[in-house]
This record gives sequence, structure tokens and C-alpha cells, in this order.
Amino acid sequence: MSMITIVTPTYNRLSCLPRLYRSLVMQTCRQFVWLVVDDGSTDATENYIRGLRRGSDFPVEYVRKDNGGKHTALNVAIQEVETELFFIVDSDDVLTEDAVETILNDWSRLKDDGLCGMSYLRGYDEETVIGDLFPKDEERDTFINMRFNRGIEGDKAEVWATRCLKEFGGFPEFEGERFISESVLWIKMARKYQMTFRNKIIYITEYLSGGLSKTGRSLRFKCHEGMAYGSLETMTKEFSLRIRIKQALLYVVYCKFGKHSFRQILTCPHPLLVSVCYIPGLLLYHYWKHKYR
Repeated sequence: MSMITIVTPTYNRLSCLPRLYRSLVMQTCRQFVWLVVDDGSTDATENYIRGLRRGSDFPVEYVRKDNGGKHTALNVAIQEVETELFFIVDSDDVLTEDAVETILNDWSRLKDDGLCGMSYLRGYDEETVIGDLFPKDEERDTFINMRFNRGIEGDKAEVWATRCLKEFGGFPEFEGERFISESVLWIKMARKYQMTFRNKIIYITEYLSGGLSKTGRSLRFKCHEGMAYGSLETMTKEFSLRIRIKQALLYVVYCKFGKHSFRQILTCPHPLLVSVCYIPGLLLYHYWKHKYR
């Protein structure tokens, strides 16, 4: 019986999917389901995945939806997945051969009701870590404290307890916006649950042109409502003052890209902090507006 679903949200990435599929075929443990959520692709993604379903020796599931962005595809997956674990693997990335085996072995040792997931390292290859190592292998902490307050940088490979994702209901969706930071949901879970952090690379990332990691800040400015929401989530008491000030500045910037008035900007749960950061945030908005126009 499968314990983990590997969830791949995809949009017009037919050229990348065979490479990911080969890395799944090479897994030393086959106790997983591969769920592809097609976010309205216009290429032959659907035909390719449906073709794989006939010959694969592990379950391959396919769901198609209208284009709405990665977070909306993940919301569909959160509703669909029934396995104990939920692992997001992007269509342009691959897994190490022992990834699934490592995850399942670790979960069987470490899981309890206070744990919402486990975080592993990503690498440019199997030896070169993206960003920082965790301070200690198998340390237990919250996502908020490890990634924000302790400043551990770089993309990581998070594996989640599906029950926790369902408990918090997925990602907020804003009309017309196709991006929101995934950390918004991870932060909500971190207010109640801890994670285990492992210094092991199980996920190899290639940052392709046109991917979310490459489109960067300009995409965030176009999705200003979701980004402002995310900044507000990151200004609560669980975060260090340094992080809260940074997010207050960003909140002002995103609100200005959304053409919010000063009164609207201050109508939030943190009006004092935002008012202190308003002028420098306004200057930052004008600088970025000129730079990314």
C-alpha cells in the first residue's frame, strides 16, 4: 500500500516530465503514487501522462484544471490525496534514487501527532547543497523558527503530513492572481506543529527560464494581493522583530502596487508597525516600480 503521493503541478512542461518520470522509475522503493495536476496546459501533457498510466509499475494519477497558478493546482491535490504523506516535486526537477525510501524510513521512526512534516535538502546535484545546511541533522523545530528566525536560506524539499494540509484547508486564492508564496500555508501549520529537519539531499533542482524561481520579483508585484496577505502572516508575534520590519516594508510595497490608499494600508492587524515602515516602504515601492516597469 502506498504511503506517499508525489504531487507534480505542471503547466506546459511536457519537455521536462520524462526526466522526472525516469527518476521515479529509478526509485529504490515503489510505495508511492504520482499525481500530476495539469494547470491548463496547452501542450500534449495530458496524452503523455495518460500513456504512462498503462505501463507504469506504480500508480500514476492525472487531474486537469483551468489555469490558475501552482497554488491552485496544489489546492486540488490537497483535496485529492489520500496517502499519509504529501510531497511536492516540480515538473522540472528530479529525485535521488533513494528519496522515497529515505522519506518512508524517516517517517516511520520520527512521526507523532505533533509533527506536520519533514524537511530535506535540495541540491544542484547529489553533492552540492542549495542554500544552507540545517544547524543539526534531525533537529526538531517549527518552520517559522528554522527558516525565518534562524535564517536558513535556500529552497528545501518539504514532505507534509496530508492530514495537516487538509486541516488548514490549502492556500488562499485571489481572483486574477496566479502566484502566492507556498510559505503562507507552511506558516499556518507552524503555529501548531513542528517539523524534523534533515541534512540529506533527496531532490535535484534545475532553475529553468520561465519557471517561478526565475520570474522573480516582477511576478510578485503582479500578484500583490496574495503577497500582501503573505506579508501580514509573517508579521505576527512568532517572528523576530527583524523579520516583522522587513515584512511590513514589503506589505507597504505590495499594497502600493495594488493601488491601496494610506487608510486602506493601515487597516490591518499591525497598524503601528506598518505606519512606522510606511515612508521607507513607499520609497522602496517607487524604486522597484522604476526598476521593474
